[in-house]
Amino acid sequence: MTTDIHSAFFPGNPDLAPVLMLHGTGGDESDLLPIATFLFPEHPKLGIRGRVSENGSNRYFIRHEDGSFDLENLKQETDWLLNTIEKETQCYQLDAKQLIVLGFSNGANIAAYAWLNQPTTFKTAVLLHPMMITPPQQTRNLSGYRAFATYGDVDPIVSEDNFDQLMSQLQNAQASVEVFKNHQSHHLTQTELMAAQSWIKNL
Repeated sequence: MTTDIHSAFFPGNPDLAPVLMLHGTGGDESDLLPIATFLFPEHPKLGIRGRVSENGSNRYFIRHEDGSFDLENLKQETDWLLNTIEKETQCYQLDAKQLIVLGFSNGANIAAYAWLNQPTTFKTAVLLHPMMITPPQQTRNLSGYRAFATYGDVDPIVSEDNFDQLMSQLQNAQASVEVFKNHQSHHLTQTELMAAQSWIKNL
């Protein structure tokens, strides 16, 4: 695990909310740039790479060989990510309170976990194919938080039951959640991105 921060900043209109890109397993800090550009063409964009390596693939937290997650590491890496977000937003003079998270898979998972388990500056998120890692220890008040979340009904990684549990956890915490379910696997499609785009336009 590296202590270095790998980030990438793509300037945009400083009057618009900055977008934080959190990649899926095997991605990096600029991996989601085409998606972010489609959804948020004029916004400044910041990508932060997960510092865990799984067989050479970048991730935000450790997954054991049997597919289970290292919850101790998850908590540690969530702390690291939130601290890194604070450092990097200051470095690029971005308003952390206005941040919109764009997370895919592993990146969406850690964003949702952070919301449910500790205070975060970001209150808006596009969560593409997230899953619930573990039920939250305590109920947080996410009133004023809003998320757009997508699920594919033939996803081999995320079960519908797991996805629905995560959505329930967010809604029970008073977050405003819009769910988009589609006939697809664990990958991004034009259909879901168009749905995300229309949700963003109504923010």
